[in-house]
Amino acid sequence: MRLVVTGATGFVGARVIDRALSRGYEVTALARDPERIATRKGSGLRVEQWTVGDPLPPLGRSDAVLHLAAHIPADLSDPREASRCFEVNTNGALEVAMQAALQGVSRFVQFGSAQVYAPGTGPASETSPAFPVHRASYYLASKLAAEICLLAFGKASAMPVTVLRLASVYGPGMHDAGMVPTFVRTLGRGGSLIIQDGGRYTVDLVYVDDVVSLALEAAERAEGGVFNAGSGRACTSLEAARIVADAVGAEQHLIAVEGGSIDAAPPGFRALDVSKAIDGLNYAPLSFREGIEAWRTMTGLTDVQDGA
Repeated sequence: MRLVVTGATGFVGARVIDRALSRGYEVTALARDPERIATRKGSGLRVEQWTVGDPLPPLGRSDAVLHLAAHIPADLSDPREASRCFEVNTNGALEVAMQAALQGVSRFVQFGSAQVYAPGTGPASETSPAFPVHRASYYLASKLAAEICLLAFGKASAMPVTVLRLASVYGPGMHDAGMVPTFVRTLGRGGSLIIQDGGRYTVDLVYVDDVVSLALEAAERAEGGVFNAGSGRACTSLEAARIVADAVGAEQHLIAVEGGSIDAAPPGFRALDVSKAIDGLNYAPLSFREGIEAWRTMTGLTDVQDGA
Protein backbone atom coordinates (compact mmCIF):
# COMPACT_ATOMS: atom_id res chain seq x y z
CA MET A 1 0.00 0.00 0.00
CA ARG A 2 1.12 3.52 -0.82
CA LEU A 3 -0.51 6.16 1.37
CA VAL A 4 -0.54 9.95 1.47
CA VAL A 5 -1.12 11.50 4.91
CA THR A 6 -1.92 15.18 5.39
CA GLY A 7 -1.71 16.73 8.85
CA ALA A 8 1.22 14.41 9.37
CA THR A 9 2.55 16.12 12.52
CA GLY A 10 -0.74 15.98 14.42
CA PHE A 11 -1.59 13.53 17.20
CA VAL A 12 -3.58 11.10 15.04
CA GLY A 13 -1.65 11.75 11.82
CA ALA A 14 1.70 10.88 13.39
CA ARG A 15 0.23 7.69 14.81
CA VAL A 16 -1.18 6.74 11.40
CA ILE A 17 2.25 7.15 9.83
CA ASP A 18 3.99 5.03 12.49
CA ARG A 19 1.46 2.20 12.14
CA ALA A 20 1.54 2.31 8.33
CA LEU A 21 5.34 2.14 8.26
CA SER A 22 5.31 -0.75 10.72
CA ARG A 23 3.10 -2.63 8.26
CA GLY A 24 5.59 -2.04 5.48
CA TYR A 25 3.49 0.55 3.64
CA GLU A 26 5.03 3.41 1.72
CA VAL A 27 3.95 6.80 3.08
CA THR A 28 4.14 10.30 1.68
CA ALA A 29 3.73 12.67 4.64
CA LEU A 30 2.56 16.21 3.87
CA ALA A 31 3.31 18.75 6.59
CA ARG A 32 3.84 22.47 7.07
CA ASP A 33 6.96 21.74 9.13
CA PRO A 34 8.74 18.67 7.72
CA GLU A 35 11.42 18.86 10.40
CA ARG A 36 8.86 17.77 12.97
CA ILE A 37 8.74 14.33 11.36
CA ALA A 38 12.46 14.06 10.73
CA THR A 39 12.80 11.36 13.40
CA ARG A 40 10.38 9.15 11.47
CA LYS A 41 12.36 9.20 8.23
CA GLY A 42 13.01 5.77 6.82
CA SER A 43 13.07 3.79 3.63
CA GLY A 44 9.28 3.78 3.39
CA LEU A 45 8.69 7.44 4.25
CA ARG A 46 8.85 10.50 2.02
CA VAL A 47 8.24 13.91 3.61
CA GLU A 48 7.02 16.91 1.62
CA GLN A 49 6.43 20.47 2.81
CA TRP A 50 2.82 21.32 2.10
CA THR A 51 -0.05 23.44 3.43
CA VAL A 52 -3.75 23.21 2.62
CA GLY A 53 -4.25 25.44 -0.41
CA ASP A 54 -0.91 24.52 -1.99
CA PRO A 55 -0.88 22.25 -5.06
CA LEU A 56 -0.30 18.65 -4.15
CA PRO A 57 3.21 17.42 -4.92
CA PRO A 58 3.56 14.48 -7.31
CA LEU A 59 2.16 11.48 -5.45
CA GLY A 60 3.45 8.73 -7.67
CA ARG A 61 1.27 5.64 -7.65
CA SER A 62 -0.36 6.28 -4.30
CA ASP A 63 -3.44 4.21 -3.44
CA ALA A 64 -5.17 6.45 -0.92
CA VAL A 65 -5.09 9.87 0.72
CA LEU A 66 -5.80 10.11 4.44
CA HIS A 67 -6.74 13.73 5.00
CA LEU A 68 -6.26 15.00 8.57
CA ALA A 69 -5.05 18.56 7.97
CA ALA A 70 -7.54 21.11 9.28
CA HIS A 71 -7.89 24.60 10.71
CA ILE A 72 -9.00 24.52 14.35
CA PRO A 73 -9.58 28.06 15.67
CA ALA A 74 -8.02 29.11 18.95
CA ASP A 75 -11.43 30.54 19.85
CA LEU A 76 -14.06 28.07 18.67
CA SER A 77 -16.88 30.54 19.38
CA ASP A 78 -15.51 33.39 17.25
CA PRO A 79 -17.71 33.90 14.14
CA ARG A 80 -14.83 35.71 12.44
CA GLU A 81 -13.14 32.31 12.15
CA ALA A 82 -15.94 30.90 9.99
CA SER A 83 -14.42 32.08 6.71
CA ARG A 84 -11.05 30.50 7.45
CA CYS A 85 -12.70 27.27 8.61
CA PHE A 86 -14.63 26.90 5.37
CA GLU A 87 -11.63 27.96 3.28
CA VAL A 88 -9.38 25.28 4.77
CA ASN A 89 -11.67 22.56 6.08
CA THR A 90 -14.27 22.51 3.30
CA ASN A 91 -12.86 24.03 0.13
CA GLY A 92 -9.33 22.88 0.96
CA ALA A 93 -10.39 19.29 1.56
CA LEU A 94 -12.35 19.19 -1.69
CA GLU A 95 -9.39 20.60 -3.61
CA VAL A 96 -7.11 17.92 -2.14
CA ALA A 97 -9.53 15.21 -3.28
CA MET A 98 -9.84 16.71 -6.76
CA GLN A 99 -6.08 16.98 -7.23
CA ALA A 100 -5.52 13.49 -5.84
CA ALA A 101 -8.06 12.05 -8.27
CA LEU A 102 -6.30 13.78 -11.16
CA GLN A 103 -3.10 12.04 -10.08
CA GLY A 104 -4.79 8.66 -10.14
CA VAL A 105 -5.33 8.14 -6.40
CA SER A 106 -8.19 5.68 -6.06
CA ARG A 107 -9.43 6.22 -2.48
CA PHE A 108 -9.88 9.11 -0.04
CA VAL A 109 -10.32 8.97 3.74
CA GLN A 110 -11.61 12.11 5.44
CA PHE A 111 -11.26 12.58 9.20
CA GLY A 112 -14.34 14.29 10.57
CA SER A 113 -15.86 14.86 13.99
CA ALA A 114 -18.66 13.08 15.82
CA GLN A 115 -19.46 16.33 17.59
CA VAL A 116 -21.55 17.27 14.55
CA TYR A 117 -24.44 15.19 15.91
CA ALA A 118 -27.41 16.95 17.45
CA PRO A 119 -27.97 16.27 21.16
CA GLY A 120 -30.25 13.36 21.85
CA THR A 121 -30.77 10.22 23.84
CA GLY A 122 -29.02 6.98 23.08
CA PRO A 123 -26.02 6.36 20.84
CA ALA A 124 -25.78 8.38 17.62
CA SER A 125 -25.67 6.38 14.40
CA GLU A 126 -24.42 7.67 11.06
CA THR A 127 -28.03 8.54 10.13
CA SER A 128 -28.73 10.53 13.31
CA PRO A 129 -29.43 14.24 12.81
CA ALA A 130 -26.32 16.40 12.48
CA PHE A 131 -26.83 19.94 13.71
CA PRO A 132 -23.71 21.42 15.35
CA VAL A 133 -25.01 24.64 16.88
CA HIS A 134 -24.24 23.89 20.52
CA ARG A 135 -20.44 24.10 20.39
CA ALA A 136 -17.67 25.01 17.92
CA SER A 137 -20.35 25.65 15.32
CA TYR A 138 -18.19 27.34 12.68
CA TYR A 139 -15.49 24.70 12.83
CA LEU A 140 -17.90 21.76 12.98
CA ALA A 141 -20.12 23.18 10.23
CA SER A 142 -17.08 23.41 7.97
CA LYS A 143 -16.21 19.78 8.71
CA LEU A 144 -19.77 18.66 8.01
CA ALA A 145 -19.85 20.66 4.78
CA ALA A 146 -16.59 18.97 3.78
CA GLU A 147 -18.24 15.56 4.22
CA ILE A 148 -21.10 16.54 1.91
CA CYS A 149 -18.81 17.96 -0.76
CA LEU A 150 -16.36 15.07 -0.63
CA LEU A 151 -19.03 12.38 -0.77
CA ALA A 152 -20.66 14.14 -3.70
CA PHE A 153 -17.33 14.42 -5.50
CA GLY A 154 -16.51 10.80 -4.79
CA LYS A 155 -19.82 9.67 -6.24
CA ALA A 156 -19.37 11.79 -9.37
CA SER A 157 -15.76 10.75 -9.92
CA ALA A 158 -16.09 7.08 -8.92
CA MET A 159 -13.43 7.61 -6.22
CA PRO A 160 -14.69 6.03 -2.98
CA VAL A 161 -14.65 8.55 -0.12
CA THR A 162 -14.77 7.27 3.45
CA VAL A 163 -15.60 9.71 6.24
CA LEU A 164 -14.61 8.77 9.78
CA ARG A 165 -16.48 10.72 12.45
CA LEU A 166 -14.13 10.63 15.42
CA ALA A 167 -15.21 10.62 19.04
CA SER A 168 -12.85 12.05 21.69
CA VAL A 169 -9.48 10.47 20.91
CA TYR A 170 -6.89 9.75 23.62
CA GLY A 171 -3.68 7.78 23.92
CA PRO A 172 0.10 7.92 23.44
CA GLY A 173 1.30 11.10 21.77
CA MET A 174 -1.75 13.21 22.58
CA HIS A 175 -1.47 16.85 23.53
CA ASP A 176 -0.88 17.64 27.19
CA ALA A 177 -4.33 19.18 27.66
CA GLY A 178 -7.91 18.01 27.98
CA MET A 179 -9.79 15.80 30.37
CA VAL A 180 -7.87 12.52 30.12
CA PRO A 181 -4.32 13.98 30.32
CA THR A 182 -5.41 16.17 33.23
CA PHE A 183 -6.76 13.16 35.10
CA VAL A 184 -3.64 11.07 34.41
CA ARG A 185 -1.23 13.83 35.35
CA THR A 186 -3.04 14.91 38.53
CA LEU A 187 -3.81 11.47 39.91
CA GLY A 188 -0.48 10.06 38.77
CA ARG A 189 1.28 12.60 40.96
CA GLY A 190 -0.97 11.87 43.93
CA GLY A 191 -2.86 15.14 43.66
CA SER A 192 -6.49 15.78 44.47
CA LEU A 193 -8.86 16.01 41.53
CA ILE A 194 -12.04 18.08 41.56
CA ILE A 195 -14.50 17.28 38.76
CA GLN A 196 -17.08 19.85 37.73
CA ASP A 197 -20.69 19.33 36.60
CA GLY A 198 -21.23 16.76 39.33
CA GLY A 199 -19.07 14.30 37.41
CA ARG A 200 -21.91 13.87 34.89
CA TYR A 201 -20.15 15.22 31.79
CA THR A 202 -20.48 12.43 29.22
CA VAL A 203 -18.29 11.58 26.26
CA ASP A 204 -17.35 8.65 24.03
CA LEU A 205 -13.61 8.12 24.54
CA VAL A 206 -11.82 6.22 21.78
CA TYR A 207 -8.26 4.88 21.91
CA VAL A 208 -6.03 6.36 19.21
CA ASP A 209 -4.81 2.99 17.92
CA ASP A 210 -8.42 1.93 17.31
CA VAL A 211 -8.91 5.01 15.15
CA VAL A 212 -5.68 4.27 13.29
CA SER A 213 -6.67 0.65 12.64
CA LEU A 214 -10.04 1.78 11.30
CA ALA A 215 -8.45 4.41 9.07
CA LEU A 216 -5.99 1.95 7.55
CA GLU A 217 -8.77 -0.57 7.01
CA ALA A 218 -10.77 2.12 5.19
CA ALA A 219 -7.73 3.00 3.08
CA GLU A 220 -7.29 -0.61 2.05
CA ARG A 221 -10.90 -1.07 0.98
CA ALA A 222 -13.10 0.62 -1.62
CA GLU A 223 -15.79 1.08 1.04
CA GLY A 224 -17.18 4.60 0.82
CA GLY A 225 -19.59 6.36 3.16
CA VAL A 226 -19.71 7.67 6.71
CA PHE A 227 -18.50 5.58 9.67
CA ASN A 228 -18.50 6.42 13.36
CA ALA A 229 -15.14 5.98 15.10
CA GLY A 230 -15.78 5.75 18.82
CA SER A 231 -15.72 3.15 21.56
CA GLY A 232 -19.47 2.68 21.30
CA ARG A 233 -19.86 3.53 24.98
CA ALA A 234 -20.65 6.68 26.93
CA CYS A 235 -18.32 7.43 29.83
CA THR A 236 -18.94 10.08 32.48
CA SER A 237 -16.10 12.24 33.74
CA LEU A 238 -16.42 10.61 37.17
CA GLU A 239 -16.23 7.11 35.68
CA ALA A 240 -13.20 8.13 33.63
CA ALA A 241 -11.45 9.57 36.67
CA ARG A 242 -12.02 6.38 38.66
CA ILE A 243 -10.65 4.25 35.82
CA VAL A 244 -7.57 6.46 35.57
CA ALA A 245 -7.08 6.29 39.33
CA ASP A 246 -7.05 2.50 39.15
CA ALA A 247 -4.52 2.60 36.29
CA VAL A 248 -2.07 4.90 38.08
CA GLY A 249 -2.55 3.36 41.54
CA ALA A 250 -4.19 6.45 43.07
CA GLU A 251 -6.64 6.35 45.94
CA GLN A 252 -10.27 6.92 44.96
CA HIS A 253 -10.74 9.41 47.80
CA LEU A 254 -8.56 11.87 45.87
CA ILE A 255 -11.50 12.36 43.48
CA ALA A 256 -14.22 14.85 44.42
CA VAL A 257 -17.09 16.36 42.45
CA GLU A 258 -18.59 19.83 42.43
CA GLY A 259 -21.67 21.43 40.90
CA GLY A 260 -24.15 19.87 38.55
CA SER A 261 -27.88 19.39 38.93
CA ILE A 262 -29.53 16.00 38.80
CA ASP A 263 -32.51 17.69 37.12
CA ALA A 264 -30.46 19.04 34.21
CA ALA A 265 -29.54 17.02 31.14
CA PRO A 266 -26.01 15.64 31.43
CA PRO A 267 -23.51 17.90 29.67
CA GLY A 268 -21.23 16.56 26.98
CA PHE A 269 -21.77 14.35 23.95
CA ARG A 270 -23.57 11.18 22.98
CA ALA A 271 -22.01 7.77 22.65
CA LEU A 272 -21.54 6.58 19.10
CA ASP A 273 -23.19 3.58 17.52
CA VAL A 274 -20.22 1.86 15.86
CA SER A 275 -22.04 -1.20 14.53
CA LYS A 276 -21.60 -0.06 10.91
CA ALA A 277 -17.81 0.10 11.31
CA ILE A 278 -17.79 -3.24 13.14
CA ASP A 279 -19.73 -4.92 10.35
CA GLY A 280 -18.13 -3.16 7.39
CA LEU A 281 -14.54 -2.42 8.42
CA ASN A 282 -13.67 -5.10 11.01
CA TYR A 283 -13.66 -2.49 13.76
CA ALA A 284 -13.04 -3.76 17.31
CA PRO A 285 -12.68 -0.78 19.67
CA LEU A 286 -11.47 -1.00 23.24
CA SER A 287 -13.43 0.26 26.22
CA PHE A 288 -11.94 3.23 28.05
CA ARG A 289 -10.62 0.95 30.80
CA GLU A 290 -9.01 -1.33 28.19
CA GLY A 291 -7.55 1.64 26.33
CA ILE A 292 -6.02 3.16 29.44
CA GLU A 293 -4.49 -0.21 30.29
CA ALA A 294 -3.07 -0.51 26.77
CA TRP A 295 -1.58 2.97 27.10
CA ARG A 296 -0.14 2.14 30.54
CA THR A 297 1.41 -1.05 29.19
CA MET A 298 3.01 0.89 26.32
CA THR A 299 4.41 3.93 28.14
CA GLY A 300 3.58 3.59 31.82
CA LEU A 301 1.52 6.79 31.26
CA THR A 302 4.73 8.68 32.04
CA ASP A 303 4.45 10.56 28.72
CA VAL A 304 1.52 12.46 30.27
CA GLN A 305 2.73 12.62 33.88
CA ASP A 306 6.00 14.18 32.75
CA GLY A 307 4.14 16.72 30.63
CA ALA A 308 5.65 15.33 27.41
